[in-house]
Amino acid sequence: MEFEVLGPIRIRSTGRTVTVTGRMQRILLGTLLANANRDVPASALVAVLWPGETDDSASKLYLHVHKLRRLLGEPDRLASGEGGYHLRVLPGELDAQRFESLVDEAVASDPRRCAELSREALALWRGEPYDGLDSPELAERARRLTERRLAAIETLCQAELADGGHSSLVDELTELIRRHPFRERLHELLMIALYRAGRRTAALAVYRAARRLFVEELGIEPGPELREAERRILAGLPIEPAGSPAPAVVPSELPRTVRNFVGRAAELSELDDHLSGKDPASVCVVVGTAGVGKTATVVRWGNRVRPRFPDGQLYVDLRGYGPEQPPSAANVLEGFLQALGVEGPAIPRDLPARAARFRALAARRRLLVVLDNARTCEQVRPLLPMSSSCHVVVTSRDSLAGLVARDGATRIVLRRLPSSDARELFRGLAGDRTDDAADAIEKVVRQCVRLPLALRVAAEIFRARDNISVADLAAELADEHRRLDLMDADGDAHTAIRSVFSRSFHHLPPSSARLFVLWGLHPGHDLTASAFAALSGEDLRATRRALDALTRSHLVEEGFAGRYRTHDLLRAYARELADQVEPACREAALRRLFVWFLRMVLAARAFVDPKARVIDLDGVEETRIEAPFHTREDALAWFAAERANLVTVVRAAADQGAEDVACLLAAALMRLFYLTKHWDDWLVTHEIAVTAARRSGRRADEAYLLLGLGIAHDDVGGFEKAIEYFRTTAEVFRELGNRHGQAWTLNNLGVTQDSMGRFAEAAASYTSALEMFQADGDLHGEGIALNNLGDLRRQQGLYDDSLRHLRDAVELQRNSGDRTSLRFTLRTLGDLYRDKGLREQASEEYRDALAITRELDDRWGSARLLVQLADLSAADGRETEARDHLHEALGLCTATGDPIAEKIRARLGA
Repeated sequence: MEFEVLGPIRIRSTGRTVTVTGRMQRILLGTLLANANRDVPASALVAVLWPGETDDSASKLYLHVHKLRRLLGEPDRLASGEGGYHLRVLPGELDAQRFESLVDEAVASDPRRCAELSREALALWRGEPYDGLDSPELAERARRLTERRLAAIETLCQAELADGGHSSLVDELTELIRRHPFRERLHELLMIALYRAGRRTAALAVYRAARRLFVEELGIEPGPELREAERRILAGLPIEPAGSPAPAVVPSELPRTVRNFVGRAAELSELDDHLSGKDPASVCVVVGTAGVGKTATVVRWGNRVRPRFPDGQLYVDLRGYGPEQPPSAANVLEGFLQALGVEGPAIPRDLPARAARFRALAARRRLLVVLDNARTCEQVRPLLPMSSSCHVVVTSRDSLAGLVARDGATRIVLRRLPSSDARELFRGLAGDRTDDAADAIEKVVRQCVRLPLALRVAAEIFRARDNISVADLAAELADEHRRLDLMDADGDAHTAIRSVFSRSFHHLPPSSARLFVLWGLHPGHDLTASAFAALSGEDLRATRRALDALTRSHLVEEGFAGRYRTHDLLRAYARELADQVEPACREAALRRLFVWFLRMVLAARAFVDPKARVIDLDGVEETRIEAPFHTREDALAWFAAERANLVTVVRAAADQGAEDVACLLAAALMRLFYLTKHWDDWLVTHEIAVTAARRSGRRADEAYLLLGLGIAHDDVGGFEKAIEYFRTTAEVFRELGNRHGQAWTLNNLGVTQDSMGRFAEAAASYTSALEMFQADGDLHGEGIALNNLGDLRRQQGLYDDSLRHLRDAVELQRNSGDRTSLRFTLRTLGDLYRDKGLREQASEEYRDALAITRELDDRWGSARLLVQLADLSAADGRETEARDHLHEALGLCTATGDPIAEKIRARLGA
């Protein structure tokens, strides 16, 4: 059943239109649809249908309800109870709800998708909403829907403008301005369209005409957005519409296609068949031996069919056969969710919840998901999106029979290259000197057992040495093949690969050979050139030259954002070579890498939180870091890219005897984990570091790490555990005579006690912390403690005490420039005014807090402040303003994957 109110009201059921006759029936149905899925009191319906009448109204209402039930054909659709009458409308049945949902999704999408969704939303309109129903209540609802329609038209124009449609928009925008002359956004969009079409004079004329209209007709100047558009046009600067929707995140994670890809036509065709088959949601498993080209084949296919997946491609190397620890399913899903735009605080903590969240997001997208290098079915299953809109390709050396038998996967077996393709690959990579060497090429192909990885490395050996022939190369490979031990039952393949690796390694320049060996020491998966420089102790320029040689030799590959990685077989080979290095040299190289990561984290932390506790690096060596960050965003982006390495380095430093670095690095990471809400990594790094601190007698580090563990447990709602950690921490700080550490511990203990409703204990903790902060001159800590005390007194109803503490905090934070903390105090002050019924003052404080929160690009916090502003607007009867705030909050939540989005949608009736 479908209900339509975006025009004359009507019902559609099983393909036919049900006519709603009679004015009273139409108003009754319209009022119930305007309040779909909510109880509408009988008295409210009587007031709408028969304003001012009381006699016999109840019996007349009953009669009209009875008629409407018969008209619906499903009597249980319209129920009655103590709360009144309730019309049940299923998701997608009411055109007004579909319209608003499509508009909300459009605002959070990229320009092209935004335009598609906006057109789909606008196509639902057949005329004026609730057309012909002369009801004041429905007139207000119709006015709001009409306003949203105009906003959707503006959003559509803005999206088309962002997609390069400026020339075609000029006439449309001109006509829209003629019909709606006082909508500033239309004037702004027309100015931009003209400016981008090269009509600068015409764009400025639009501004002058708009300004004259507003001044003469309304007595006001144009708003700041229109004035800014004029300023940028006059200055010849690029210009974007104000409030441009953030583009939806479209992940593009597939690696680049390898050079000189040869053959595999049959396998690529099979993958095409899988994509076009009767069950495109089934999993396709590409299996084959090590080095046979599984990843290269799947990546080539994925890049070829990229247009079939407009919502993106997700890729992960599950490292099922490498020397390092494979990533957990929870960590992989965290990466997928982030790639799809879900921000750290919105990512669920446990594996089942993450899998469910991923599947919910994937259900709305056309995605390609490549799970590379899987070892077991258990690695794969939690990562399957289970949506017919998505396609999954898994690569493995194992047959993954369980996925085929239980999960309905199809299997493609990738065998070694046919001899003709193997010869073509070698010739294409080795160059012109192979023209007259057919027999020798055949010998090289046999020595490489037709494996693409071995052939690529062998070809580079040949290209790099002008003084040898193909026959010489074949002989060298044969000698190396005999020298090396067999690695396992698949000896021919592994020995062939190792013999090629060995020859390639022995012909590297000394600096590159040394770097490759040291690469085997790194406990993580990839590194940047700067990290390689730290590992080797060389300068960055020399390190880049060495990496270039390794890249040319196909011993490493440069991926996205300058991150170097290599095949897991080469990582294992580098690890073997590294095991032969003198222990003192190994320890020195690892120490350089660990210290580099520590100093980089401290540099990032300084940008993210300039007022964070100073970490004492006494006794830690200096190392070169080359001004890596210019903005807070740079620092956070670096942290996001290195997070997996940082967790691994904390563990490795603790294991390798570098307990000082393990402790300091974990402590430095706490502020970054707190901001991004990566609780799993926060807990594991701190637990490792606490053990290292106790083992090495680093009592001060132990105290700060215990404090971090308490804060983490408080953050995830583990209050009893948090209190246990805080009390242990306070005792250690007391023994050390560290009053500043005690102050922060007491403050955090108070926060947990406050959350548990233990107000008397919380007040004592906050007061003690405040006195210590004041004695130490810590303005940052003092402001936070005052805010916490103020909020506590607010909850207790002690409003005068609360106001005094909060005003003191605001004054202190403004004078000291502590804007990060100030926004929290302003929000608390808004809560206080709200509780006192001073909604205007509360709104002012929330707006000030929102301005700072937006400035800091905290969309999580901005959404919550917008909801609070919506609550105030609704309490004052300003429903349109409240819904505007909620729609803006919903846009932020949709973009970040914030779980409060569902509650906002429920409030909006979407």
